[in-house]
Amino acid sequence: MPLASKLVAFSLLALSLVGCGGTITGSNPDGSTGQGASTGQGGATGQGGQGGSTAPCSALSECECYMAGDRCTARTEACWCPDACAPIDCICAGGRFLGCQDNTVVASCTTALTAVETKCAGQSFVEFLDAICSSAGNPTCVAGCLANLAATGSCSEIDCGFCTLCDCAPSTAPNPFRACLQTCAPPLPN
Repeated sequence: MPLASKLVAFSLLALSLVGCGGTITGSNPDGSTGQGASTGQGGATGQGGQGGSTAPCSALSECECYMAGDRCTARTEACWCPDACAPIDCICAGGRFLGCQDNTVVASCTTALTAVETKCAGQSFVEFLDAICSSAGNPTCVAGCLANLAATGSCSEIDCGFCTLCDCAPSTAPNPFRACLQTCAPPLPN
């Protein structure tokens, strides 16, 4: 591949990460790290606050969660853009903010997902589980479903229904993994 093509491909990748709120540096999409907001110590300006609030992540609003990126993760639909929270332009927008969750909860779900991906390596449709910890509902519940699948489930429970790009008929066979995940889904916000 010529050098010019590689540069164009890299530029498009970088723009898509920034446009959809992604990051490769661990900071917020606007380049901030969530530092300096109020922690309730010393009034409105705080004293070197971390992430905007000391409230539990689950109680934070969209912008509070975004600002608390050092300890919280936004649970969103695809292409959520935090443009209401920071002066950024997003290439991809339209997804909704669904809630806010603690980073340690997301980490335990990601660990369970890694176990399933290892167990089911090479199985069709496993690659479509990559966002399951942030999009399928309560991450603690999702981690439990993943742990059950890793311990006693069958990799065939990860079927075409998990593929968002595939044109397939939904399976009519009982699927314990899918049934478990359905119990994890919270009601969508208004």
